[in-house]
Amino acid sequence: MIEIIKMSAELVGNYAPEEDLIKIERMARNCYNSPMSDNAQARGDFITKLVKAGHESVIEHVSVSFMLTVPRSISHQIVRHRIGVAYSQQSQRYIDLSKAPLKVIAPVPELKASELMLWRESVEFAALTYNKLIAAGVRPEQARSVLPNCTATKLGMTANLRAWRHILKERYLNQRADPAIREVMSQVAAKLKVMYSAVFGDI
Repeated sequence: MIEIIKMSAELVGNYAPEEDLIKIERMARNCYNSPMSDNAQARGDFITKLVKAGHESVIEHVSVSFMLTVPRSISHQIVRHRIGVAYSQQSQRYIDLSKAPLKVIAPVPELKASELMLWRESVEFAALTYNKLIAAGVRPEQARSVLPNCTATKLGMTANLRAWRHILKERYLNQRADPAIREVMSQVAAKLKVMYSAVFGDI
């Protein structure tokens, strides 16, 4: 009836971080009319210095896309970030979710065993009700009203590096951020730190 899955952040597309850093440096050097670095280390140091100084407009020239698998409730918080960001979200209006077990994501932090049992019973009942409505001929756009907030959704998200820095500061480094968002954004941060350490080394 239901399938409990984990949140995830999957990179979408192919990237050439070294080429991207050359692009960033070239844009930045244009501002100062200064020569390009001789090697990758010098380039990384230069870009890190720019970011530390707050000259982040130059990192807007590079964007990265992720496919986030999150609870529907969390997606509503994420899409509040608008500047330098694009979204494509899986539809509950057009997709019939009754054809497979309903994918859901358990609350973060984890519930106690007794609480998880109660949560699961509630979610399974909602999934059963949704399936009965669909079987009765109700359209998905109407039946979706009974789906719980923990229903998993895939959220395609593209942001430039400056926007990602802002999002990670708000949704990952911020101790007051929703624990579920912090969990999925920790995966985003880990990938970006590997790809663009000069830009995200302080995250």
